Parts: sequence; C-alpha cells; structure tokens
Amino acid sequence: MHWKFLITALLALLLSSCSMPDQIDLTKNWSASQFYSEAKGALTDGDYEEAIKNYNALQARFPFGRYATQSQLDIIYAHYKNGEPDSAITAADRFIKLNPQSPLVDYAYYMKGIVNYNRNQSIFNRILPSEPSERDAGAALDAFNDFAELVRRYPKS
Repeated sequence: MHWKFLITALLALLLSSCSMPDQIDLTKNWSASQFYSEAKGALTDGDYEEAIKNYNALQARFPFGRYATQSQLDIIYAHYKNGEPDSAITAADRFIKLNPQSPLVDYAYYMKGIVNYNRNQSIFNRILPSEPSERDAGAALDAFNDFAELVRRYPKS
C-alpha cells in the first residue's frame, strides 16, 4: 500500500514538471517608441488587431508621455477599421475625458462622427449601395450630433 502511494506521488511530481513553460514576453524590454513603432506598422499594414494589442500594451506600460497620448488617438482609428464601432466610440470618449485641453481632441470628436455615420455600413452595403433614407436613423442622428459638437467646439477645425 505504501509503495502505491509513493509511486503515485512520484508520477504526479514527474508529470507536473513536464507542464508547458510560461510564454516568454518578447516585449518585456521594449521602450515606448518601440511599442509605438510596432503598433503604427501594424496599423499601416492593416493588421488592426495587432495594432490594438500593441497600443493597449503601450498605454499599460507607459501611461504618460507623447506616445501614450498619440496611441489613444490611434487606437480609435484601429477599432474603427477593425469593425468595432462601440470600442472606437468608447476610446474616443475616453480620450476626450482624459485630455480635454489637448489640441488633438477635435480628432476624437471627428472620429466619433465618422464611426457613427458608417455604423450601419456592411460589406453588402458597399457592394450594393442602399438608399441613405433606408438606413437606421439612430446612427445618423448620433453622427449628426457628433459633427455638430465638433463644429460648435472647434469651428476652425
């Protein structure tokens, strides 16, 4: 009986030592500029998920500085292009709330309008355009309000 317990314990110990090693974080020693460069490259290449991942990592590791602020704006566009309108609006609202005095806050308002204007567009609608009057008026009204807010706050933008 004692041997069965010893063999079972030894087998459990051996099997647990064979578990998969933790994944190595290749970005562990990256600088803010390297994160931004990788994210911007992914955005340019159309790899929006990778861009979003790198922008989020940049903001988590380097929450202050010029790259963090610019990455907050770039992530709005990345979410928009990745077909995530709710995430794009949330990111724009976050930028507006965190950076109300930024000279670039007008871009966040602009992107909110663009996202809402194109909210009901699908691949089918791009191939066979539909009548704008047949689209959901809620998203169009949101877009109108976003653009009106942009023009009201930033008339020279």
